[in-house]
Amino acid sequence: MNIYLDIDGVILGTKSPKRDIIRLLKYILKHYSDSTYWLTTHCKDGVNRCAEWLGQNDLPEDLVLKLEQTVKATDWEMLKTEAIDFNQPFVWFDDAPFGSERLVLEKNGVSDGCFIMDKRNPKMAKIALKYLKDIKRSQYGGQRHF
Repeated sequence: MNIYLDIDGVILGTKSPKRDIIRLLKYILKHYSDSTYWLTTHCKDGVNRCAEWLGQNDLPEDLVLKLEQTVKATDWEMLKTEAIDFNQPFVWFDDAPFGSERLVLEKNGVSDGCFIMDKRNPKMAKIALKYLKDIKRSQYGGQRHF
C-alpha cells in the first residue's frame, strides 16, 4: 500500500500534539518505508524541500533525516492527484484536497483513499494512526480495496 503525505495541516500547522505526529510518522516509516511519498507543495515540479521545511519546524533531527532518506519525492503540476498511482491501494493524508482532486478520486473509484486530516482536531494524528493500524490488521484477515 502506498502512503502519500501532505505536510501543511497534516504534520505542521495542526493542533495534534507533536508527540502524536511523531508516533504517526514513525509508524509509517516502520511499516511503509518502501511505499511512502511526499504529496505536498514542498515537493513539486522536481524540487523537494520537505526535509528543509520540516527541519525548521521543531521536529527531531533524527526523524527529519529518516524522512529525508526514506520518503520518496513526487512530481506534479496542477493537482496532487497527478502523482497518485491509482493501480495500487493507497492512503493520501491531506487536510484540504481541492474539489477537482476529489473529482479525480471519484472518477477513479478511490474516494476512500483520501484521509482528510482536520488540523483543528487535537486527536487527529491519533485517529490517523489508528486508521493505519486497522488497515494493517485487516490485511491479515483479507485484502482491503479502495
